[in-house]
This record gives sequence, C-alpha cells and structure tokens, in this order.
Amino acid sequence: MKRATILITAIALVGCSYLRGSAPASGSTPVTPSKPAARKTSARLTSGAAVVRGMHDLYAGKYLKTMSFLQNNTAYSATGQEKHTQWYEHIEVPGKLRIAFLPASQRSGLVQVNDKVASFDNGIRVDFRPSVNPLLVLTSDVYAAPISQIMRELDSLEVDTDVIRTDEWEGRPVYVVGAKAGDTTSNQMWIDADRMLLLRFIQSTKAGDRTIISDNRVQNYKEIQGYQIPTEFLVIRNGRPVWREEYANIRINEEFPAGTFDQARWKDIPIPE
Repeated sequence: MKRATILITAIALVGCSYLRGSAPASGSTPVTPSKPAARKTSARLTSGAAVVRGMHDLYAGKYLKTMSFLQNNTAYSATGQEKHTQWYEHIEVPGKLRIAFLPASQRSGLVQVNDKVASFDNGIRVDFRPSVNPLLVLTSDVYAAPISQIMRELDSLEVDTDVIRTDEWEGRPVYVVGAKAGDTTSNQMWIDADRMLLLRFIQSTKAGDRTIISDNRVQNYKEIQGYQIPTEFLVIRNGRPVWREEYANIRINEEFPAGTFDQARWKDIPIPE
C-alpha cells in the first residue's frame, strides 16, 4: 500500500483505535485507581448531557494521563483480501494523539492536538486540517476533559444530544444518543448503560453523491491498572467490514519524550522497543 493511500486511510480512521490480550509493560508505577462501579440501570438518564456526565464521573478526575501501544491493523477489500499494517501510537489525555506508521524509518504518520491533525510523509508535513476524532473523544477525553468541551465536540460531530433512547446491544442495555428507534444513519453514540463505556459510534459522511455510513464498534475492553481500555475496534462501512484495529504492548502512564506532539519535532521521537 503506497504511503499516500495510507495517509488518506489514516486521516479517515484516525482514533478508531484501542485491543485484545495485551499486558502493561514495565515502566513508571502510577497510582492505581479503584475500579469504577457500574451505574444502576434503574436510574435512567434522560439526556445526552446526562450520559456524558455519567461517563465523565466514572473516574471523577482520576483517569490515566498517557497510553502508548503497538496497533495491528487489518484492512479488508471488497473481494475479501486482507492487508496488514502496523502503527505505533502515543496518546496523552485529553486531546493528543501521535501515530507513527511502521517501519519507523519511513517517518510518516499523524499528530492530532485537540481538533487539528497534521500528517507527515517521509518526515515532511503534507497536510494540516481540522478534525474531531469521535473515538478519541468518547473512549478517553470524556473521562478527563471538561463536560462542556465534550458537548461542543459532539455538536461539531452533528450528534443531536437532545435525542436519547434506551436499547440493547449484544445482550447489554445501552443508551443511544442522537437517533430515534429505527434510525440507522444519523450520527449517534451507543453507550453501555451499566459501565458507561462506548460500544458503537455511527457516522454518516458524504463522498460526492454517495452517502457513507461508518459503524465503528468497540469489540473488546480490557482492565489495565484499574482503567477500562478499549482494545479492539471494527469499522463496518455501508454494511461491509473494512478495517480492524488491535492493540498490543500497552503502556500506561509512562512519561513521553519532550516534544512528542510537537509538529516541529516529528522526526525526533523514538519508537519504544
């Protein structure tokens, strides 16, 4: 796959990340938070704002600060062929993401800081654009950023937070924010009603005359050092699986090199062994 194609794919999928069967690597020893308690389903939430607050309060200001990991990607073609790639990612909560395409010698990848993404090819910045990453927002930032900021980002993602219903997903009760029953195309988030964790984010986009419906699903969560980490994602586009991400070698709360998210220092950041 050519680097230009990888860049386009990454910009479209950036943040659709998090994997199965990984263990934390050795490193700094953070204070381990107590395991968050499940929310009682009897206390039904009646607005998108209440759901965001419920997610935010899950960790009450004690969410992780940093995470890094190896991401194993599988792209599925329309003919059933698979293309495998690897990325190395750094996340600083809230709002910072760095993706290095492997092998690192190609010096290509992305840096996102809040709502701006810069992409690099062979060490040179080739693109800079506004972007809100829904999966980064709803699997990490929501636990650490101000609620007002999360609500603004959901508004920019065109999620109608005044529309809410209860439903079920894979045997679990969920809150669906942004779509009424039977609506499978409006931008919407599906939140586990007991654990207050993202399970799906459905997003509708236009490509010329075509409407593309992306169903981004969190396939697995794993508890690491007391945090519920989404560890595998599947993207289904217009009914067909197109992309899977799986995490390995997850490292929690390690200190990153200075300038990790600085565009000017893109070529200086080493990839952990």
